[in-house]
Amino acid sequence: MDTMDLHVSVPEEDTPVVIAPEETEVEDSDIESVADQVLASEDQWDDSDKASVATAESEEEEEEEVIEPFEDYKPKIEQLLLSIGFCDFDIEALQHDLHFSNCVYALTSLTKPEEKYILRVPVCPDLREDDGVCEAIINDAALLGHLADQLPVPRVVAYSATKDNVLGEPYTLQTCLPGERLNNIFEKLDHEGKLTVIDQYVELIAKLEAITLPSAGTFAASALEPNSTNEYCPLAAPEIEFFCKGDEEFILDPTTEANRAGPDMKALLASHIDGWIEKERKHCEECHEESIEIPLYEKMKGILEALDTDGTFHQPQSIVLHHWDLEPRNVMVTPTSEGYKITGIIDWDDALALPRTLARRAPDWIWDFEKEGFTGYMDTDFHPKADSDLSQDNLALKHHFDEKAKVVLGDQYLHDAYGSGRLLRRIWTIVRDPFSMWTYTLAMEMMKEWEESQAKPAPVLDESHMAEQQVAEPAMVTDASPVSEDELAESVEASEPQKPVGLWAKVVHCFRCWFRKMKAGL
Repeated sequence: MDTMDLHVSVPEEDTPVVIAPEETEVEDSDIESVADQVLASEDQWDDSDKASVATAESEEEEEEEVIEPFEDYKPKIEQLLLSIGFCDFDIEALQHDLHFSNCVYALTSLTKPEEKYILRVPVCPDLREDDGVCEAIINDAALLGHLADQLPVPRVVAYSATKDNVLGEPYTLQTCLPGERLNNIFEKLDHEGKLTVIDQYVELIAKLEAITLPSAGTFAASALEPNSTNEYCPLAAPEIEFFCKGDEEFILDPTTEANRAGPDMKALLASHIDGWIEKERKHCEECHEESIEIPLYEKMKGILEALDTDGTFHQPQSIVLHHWDLEPRNVMVTPTSEGYKITGIIDWDDALALPRTLARRAPDWIWDFEKEGFTGYMDTDFHPKADSDLSQDNLALKHHFDEKAKVVLGDQYLHDAYGSGRLLRRIWTIVRDPFSMWTYTLAMEMMKEWEESQAKPAPVLDESHMAEQQVAEPAMVTDASPVSEDELAESVEASEPQKPVGLWAKVVHCFRCWFRKMKAGL
């Protein structure tokens, strides 16, 4: 197993806040009753609520008009390339739109056509207030530089994490991996061609899991400068910062970093839940409001306890490298005489170090390709199609993947992918970041599935049967596809709540903007 020798750093201290009131017992009806009081449909908003949405949408429309036409923007790219020593390149816009997280441009040398690069420019870079540095640019450059000898990834040749350059925006210039995206050709392959790709994809997962890490967290550059020319050279492995979201005082507790280290997966998830509970309690105490979040978090803690009783957390977890969006759109392939060959992985934004189970989402695009494109965190292991709903050919692809995964990754992979691992990944999706309307919807759906699964007696299988069984169905089967904007609106209207809090009008608008961007291919 390869090990990344990374330093684990602790974030700087924040100002502590008032301690929350003691925890109260949660009744089953609490979640729905509080939700009824907080969530509301649009026709019940007052004039100020509607005005806030109208203003925000007007600002969004103005923002969408900011991006200049590519033909006007292209000379700036040419000037940038000249400033860092790249002359005579053809420039093609692959993504030039505010609906994407990055604008992406393909660069091909006019004198050496085999010399190709990719220019990535963040649409809305998150710049530090004190120095205008986009940390994400530096962090990604550090990670890609460190992975260059371990995985087939792009090589960073130049970057700027500030607007202090000819382009006037942060950017990254990378080598262009050979071939095309897998999502462009997978559906066109014959059955044998797909099996060849599946075998390579499983081997790719194995390579990712072979890179073990000392702690769970996010990657952060340790020594790279805000700007680098085409002589860029990675200086050191990135550090790992432990997940530090939640109540500020809770985060500063020394036990929090230990609990979020990752090998104890129950402690990792419970620590995130407790951090948000503390933050929400303090907010509710100060604002004299009831919480829609705390009852949900308490329910999730109960699920963790039930899984612990069943032995889910009996062994410590390895921490592995996780590319959260390892979909065919981010896998490059090239044709050979023996079929298509995987040449690399792109789009490493926001890669994580995670317990292995949390990184083992099943690649259901293999057997349910028509829904590819709405995946990653948005999909959260819904697996809308049961085996019985798959065509014979697609079921054969799934069985082939399962058998290959068992051989290469071990029998535990199937349990992690289709069993309790599904539930744990969905809890992780909900608790990693602050509460939102989307995570509320996801949490309610998950609670419903959990309660239904607990109501059904589990079949008794002997060890030989368990070893032979194809673990094709998830522990909690659902026919629900990812929630659409219209479905979310219907679920909110169905609750028939009282007068909504004004902030929710803004939350609704933010969700809509974010949903449209994700649907457009973020």
